[in-house]
Amino acid sequence: QILLAAVDQIYHSPAVLDPRFDSTAELANLHNTRGLIPYVPGTSFQTQFGHLFGYGATYYSYLFDRAIASRVWSKVFAADPLSRETGEKYRHEVLRFGGGKDPWKMVSTLLNAPELQSGDAEAMREVGRWKIEDEVGSAGRH
Repeated sequence: QILLAAVDQIYHSPAVLDPRFDSTAELANLHNTRGLIPYVPGTSFQTQFGHLFGYGATYYSYLFDRAIASRVWSKVFAADPLSRETGEKYRHEVLRFGGGKDPWKMVSTLLNAPELQSGDAEAMREVGRWKIEDEVGSAGRH
């Protein structure tokens, strides 16, 4: 997914305005520099990547949302997933609004993380740091 998010970002960047832009060469470069499997010459996977249309450089949101969901699980539910009190808190802080409240404010309250409330670039960076913290923390547990 990281590779797909990077492709999406490149294909929606100002680089595509250059008449010499080669989408397949860019994909090959990503595969060969960041991918797990090298690019296979003669292929053009990007023509089948439907998320390039309609998402407009936001495919990364799958990974971003996963980071938030993982943090909610680990900080709110993991200790006692069947806790009535925790379930009620989630219902009260998130579910009851049915999309009628800013999601950043709900996550901020649920996680007791006021730094997320604004949903600005710094809040997004904070979410990005969680993945790094989680990886560093889990490496010490293995």
